[in-house]
Amino acid sequence: MSDDRPHVLGLTRRELERECAWLMRRVPADPEGLAKLITQVIVTLIDKNNAAIAKHQARDDDAKPGAP
Repeated sequence: MSDDRPHVLGLTRRELERECAWLMRRVPADPEGLAKLITQVIVTLIDKNNAAIAKHQARDDDAKPGAP
């Protein structure tokens, strides 16, 4: 993920797609296992996107006058 993209907040679509493909590399055969995996993928993608948003906001806060 590049930090020189000021217009992007969070992960890009391509980054999300790559992460999702990586997380779905081993799909279970049973429906119950698949449902659990999909839930884990969704939560993981949200967590990673939230972390990217927080990183972006922290970087913006550091640039403001009077920031610690």
